[in-house]
Amino acid sequence: MHEKQGHDAHLDHQAILGSKKTAEEFDDLTPEESKRRLRILATKMDKNSDGFVDQQELSGWIQQSMLSLDKEETDERFDEIDINKDKTITWAEYVQEVFGNGADANEKLITDPEDRKLLEEDRHYFHVADLNKDGKLTREEFDAFQNPEHYRHMHDTLVKNTLVEKDLNKDGKIDLREFLGDTYEQPQSEWYVTEKSRFEEEYDKNKDGFLEGEELRQWLIPDIQASAVSEAEHLLSMADADRDGKLSIDEIVNEHALFVGSEVTNYGEHLTNIEHSEL
Repeated sequence: MHEKQGHDAHLDHQAILGSKKTAEEFDDLTPEESKRRLRILATKMDKNSDGFVDQQELSGWIQQSMLSLDKEETDERFDEIDINKDKTITWAEYVQEVFGNGADANEKLITDPEDRKLLEEDRHYFHVADLNKDGKLTREEFDAFQNPEHYRHMHDTLVKNTLVEKDLNKDGKIDLREFLGDTYEQPQSEWYVTEKSRFEEEYDKNKDGFLEGEELRQWLIPDIQASAVSEAEHLLSMADADRDGKLSIDEIVNEHALFVGSEVTNYGEHLTNIEHSEL
């Protein structure tokens, strides 16, 4: 529910547009219309109006896009769950939408072990996200419930829930076997090699074979700014035709397929709305 990974071609576009819906709309545009709209966006990215979008401007734009993508998804989810349309979500509404079959009135009807585990995990998130303890979530509180990594007051619960799920020997830390889960039994797989390397090189800072304390937090709570910088560097390297370290409006428009089109690119990583009402 809360973990986000992966990256495909469309995520470059989402990183610029800040909206899955808008990215899908762009896929259906003619190249001419796509370029016209992209030129408007590129001008907005150029915060200091010097005719260029430098890496700082681009990464700042992408960082806001990442947050907006999560917000778009959360708002859609909120509207689905808010059955009585009172602009709040009760625990009963959430349980009914997720588990159904009268589960809102009688949680004992939820008998599947995996569902029970999910129920208890979500109960903890719901309680902490409900800041005024009125038993229901506003749209903003629901955003914290859905995206705990973005809210500092949710971080402890995110770590605790992860330990309940993954810390099989209950020693308060995560070893490689627990980190990899079922993948641990597939040492020949590409996923095993990649994730093992991430565990050892990225997350296990003190090289003791475990993730604990701040290491756990750095694994579970992504650095949005760093992700935005990484995506900005990628787009800059692809579109900077004259290699001056920044993008002119024309350079961005010339690479419209990379920024907003439907052409496949090689780069990928989860990136996440900007106001696009003027487009």
